[in-house]
Parts: sequence; C-alpha cells; structure tokens
Amino acid sequence: MTKKFKKVINADGRMTILGVSKFNSNVAQAMEYAGNNFFIMSEFKEIVYDKIKKIIKSENVCVVNSASAGITLSACASIYKDKIYDVNKIIPDKKEIILAKGHNIDFGAPIESLLNLVNAKIMEAGYSNKCSIEDYKYYFNKNTAALLYVVSHHCVQKNMASLDEVIKLCKENNIVLIVDCAAEEDIWKYSNKDIDVVIFSGSKAIEGPTSGFVFGKNKIIIENIKKHQDIIGRTMKIGKENIFGLLSALENYKINKNNNFDEYLKIFSLNKNILCKKDIDTRGIERIRFEIVNKKNSAKELANYLKECDIAIYLRDYFAFQGYLDIDIRNINIEEAKIINKYITLFFEGR
Repeated sequence: MTKKFKKVINADGRMTILGVSKFNSNVAQAMEYAGNNFFIMSEFKEIVYDKIKKIIKSENVCVVNSASAGITLSACASIYKDKIYDVNKIIPDKKEIILAKGHNIDFGAPIESLLNLVNAKIMEAGYSNKCSIEDYKYYFNKNTAALLYVVSHHCVQKNMASLDEVIKLCKENNIVLIVDCAAEEDIWKYSNKDIDVVIFSGSKAIEGPTSGFVFGKNKIIIENIKKHQDIIGRTMKIGKENIFGLLSALENYKINKNNNFDEYLKIFSLNKNILCKKDIDTRGIERIRFEIVNKKNSAKELANYLKECDIAIYLRDYFAFQGYLDIDIRNINIEEAKIINKYITLFFEGR
C-alpha cells in the first residue's frame, strides 16, 4: 500500500521542518509561468531585481536560494571581494567575521557552518548571555572582514548591543555589517537603515517559495555576491520559477496582522483544561500562550501527544519546560483552531 502524507496543522510558526509557509495562488501562477517559459537569464534577473528594488525600497538587490545561502555568499564577498576563484584556494589576511557568542546559534543548521564554507575565521565577541559594543570593538583589527549581526528569536535577547548601536559602531570603524533577519516581517524597517547587507528569507514571513534575498547600502558587496553566485554559489543555485515566485510574493506582501485574533483566543479560552492569554514577542508577532490547569500533565507531554495524533498538530514548545505552550495562528484557520482544541480536550480526557 502506498504511504500517504500525514495531515499537519502548523501552529508552531514559519518552521522549515514543516515546510515553512503556504503561498497563495498568485505565487503558484507566477512559478508556473516562469517554469513553462524560457528567458535570457541575465535579462530576466535584471528586470526582476529592478521590480524588487522598487518594492523593498533598496538600490541594491540579489536573489539567492535561501537566507542561509545569503549568509555564506555575503561572508564570501566580504572576505574575497571580487576574487571569485580565490575561495578555499588563496586565504587572504582579511578573513575574520565577528559574531556575538549569543548570536552563534543553530536555527536548524549552525550559523558557524555557513561561514566555514568560505573559510571564514569566526571571532566570538562577548559571552553567552552578554555582548556590549566594547566586546565587539575588542576584536576589530586589520584582518576583520565583516561583523555578522543576527536578528532572531533563537538569539540571546538581553544584555546585547542593539542593532542601531552596532550600525553606528561599524560606520565609525569602517567595518562591513551583515545583518541576518531571515524570519523578520518588516522589510522596510531594515531597508531604511544604513546597513551594508541585509538578508531575508523569501519563504518565511514573505510566504514565497524556497528562496532568499540580500539587499543593502553597499553596492560593491551586493555586486560581488552576484559574482560569487556563479562560482561557489553554483551549489546554491536558484531557478527561474522560484525567482519569479519570490517577486510575486513580494508584490502581494504586507505585514501580517490578524484581525480575527480575539476569535481564535475565544476558542481556546473556552477549554477548561488550559489558561490562555495573548502574548506578543519581541518581533510584534501575536500568539496565544497557555498553561495547563491541573499540573498533573506537563506541557511537553501535551506537545508530544499532539504531534503523534492522526492529524499531526505542532504547537510552539520553546517554553514547554517552563510550563507554557504557544499557538501561532498565522498558518491556521478557524476550523483548524477548533480541531486543535478538540485534541487538547481528548488529551485530558484520557484519549
């Protein structure tokens, strides 16, 4: 018997392990159009990039196959400039990438592995729970190629130098600044800042196909990223259909604010087994946070049970060991919210 795909309800968020996000019919149509036609690819990219520049309000843009590819290629362009054949052959003196220790995360893959691909020497600034401007500055020297700043819920959030402070520091010391904000929602917030290179995922908040894009104030580095794309970046190639699908997603994109949040909250608040409230994270994303009333069952037990149901239900369990679970409503509809609530009830009724 042919094995069927298990139905999944994703109340976890824009997670790679669940296929990231869903895209609308316009994106699918754009991908179908690009997939069924041929183009002079250099001309095709130029036209698409010009359209993206206008949407995101940035003078310099390059589409890549993922945000992680954007990190590798940005580091590559910072270290090797336009010397596209020198990667992993001739190691220049200027090869150090500074990264806060609290930003050296594993988001599904270790950040440092993306830098190791281009032989970058990683200089960890600060400590696991603290990184000040002075901690960054301590590592500045003639071998510094760039500073990588990661904006992510995975990172340490307290006692860290702010992005604006780091922008000022890099400008004063003529250090290239690369900002990875793959899952962020507000593109224009970052395109308005004086950042050399900004990296976004096309498949998370943007709800496009597997893709990423880099943009920023430093035209030379963005142009060098394009050059490295054809050599070491060949292993990270993105096809015409995903490039065009990303454009369509950006054309339709607006920051997602769910006007029906209270309706979702009401559904879960009716469940006597859990105590619910509204929670807003550091990125302004609204979620429903709940804890278990009876305390006889752990939040982790409930999260694991839901994943093993006939419909696999994934809740956000980052704080499960503290007794909390979150419901991210961006990828679910009202009917799916009711299904989640039903299975939560079944858990407490002994299945």
